[in-house]
Amino acid sequence: MAALGYDAAKMLADAITRAGTTGEPQLRDAIAGTKNFKGVTGDITLDADRNAIKAAVILTIANGGFQFVQRVAP
Repeated sequence: MAALGYDAAKMLADAITRAGTTGEPQLRDAIAGTKNFKGVTGDITLDADRNAIKAAVILTIANGGFQFVQRVAP
């Protein structure tokens, strides 16, 4: 969850930079225009309803640790 929170904060900072302000409607439009944001959890794009579109990672626990299984892209 910490990585997702980090990505959300970085996306907001990126949107503020692109908007050049924290005021409406520029910031709202900049957030809505987020495409291919390079986050620590992967690339993130917001759809028309501002839902995050991003791949999910499937892990398994084996030998006392996490093992990557596959990445599932939407």
